Amino acid sequence: MIVVPGPASHELGRKIAEKLGVEAFPVNHRIFPDGESYIKYEVSVNDEMVILVQTNAPDNDRKLVQLLIMAKAAKDLGAKRVIAVVPYLAYARQDKQFLDGEALAFDIILGLLEQSGIDDIVVVDLHSESVLKELQPSHQMKVHPLSAIAVIAQYLKENGYDGAYSLSPDLGRKDIVSSASSVLGGGFAFFEKIRDLYTGETTMKVKDIDIKGKNAVVFDDIISSGGTMAKAIKGLKDQGAVKVAAACTHPLLTPGAKEKLMDGGAEVIIGTDTIDSPYCQVTVAGMIADYLKKIL
Repeated sequence: MIVVPGPASHELGRKIAEKLGVEAFPVNHRIFPDGESYIKYEVSVNDEMVILVQTNAPDNDRKLVQLLIMAKAAKDLGAKRVIAVVPYLAYARQDKQFLDGEALAFDIILGLLEQSGIDDIVVVDLHSESVLKELQPSHQMKVHPLSAIAVIAQYLKENGYDGAYSLSPDLGRKDIVSSASSVLGGGFAFFEKIRDLYTGETTMKVKDIDIKGKNAVVFDDIISSGGTMAKAIKGLKDQGAVKVAAACTHPLLTPGAKEKLMDGGAEVIIGTDTIDSPYCQVTVAGMIADYLKKIL
């Protein structure tokens, strides 16, 4: 078994290899003047089980192409099985067709990954596991979806949020907050968007719980612009919450997102190392390594 960290996940790949008790062999990588990626294996992968570790954000397109190159090269060089650990999978949010003519990008990307020679792919907190279940039968490549929410909740429990309420910006993320609540122990609930009929402005409020004087954590799979979560946090503060944390698996945080969250009243922003970010206080290496041991 060989663990090969890609250009996007050197540190995470090293941690996973350490948890598995093997050495990590990063690929040799550089960017040509025209923007193309160069990939070279520095160890023989012939007749080996190869575990690639390559997240797809930020700069999604480049990191996705690097993963495709790594996978095809591994198979061409004789790897007997290729497992790709892709903590943040690009295009997973483009999983439905809302308008005529739209591309179902997620399904296309799954096809490309399969054609590159990947036998199994391990992902963390996909946008929609239900859609994955619909698409999986059309692909031979096995997709293994994991969740880091319980790991994040454990970190928060140990850092001042034991007993805090777990909340989600919408009902569709019930799986996230129920998992978090099982660790934090404070119960869980969802926000309701309330729109002012005169101004059109929206506020976020939680019904059926008394949050006054209590701590809370707003969980989501991704924080990107931070707008929705900032409104949720402000709603909690307006209802009397003491401390509110913003927590997610993938801390993308586009420019201005941090300011929105802090202005909304967030005490802290917590994320994982599924992507390289200033907010990756929690590592998913142990969780991924434990799962890999089950499927190897």
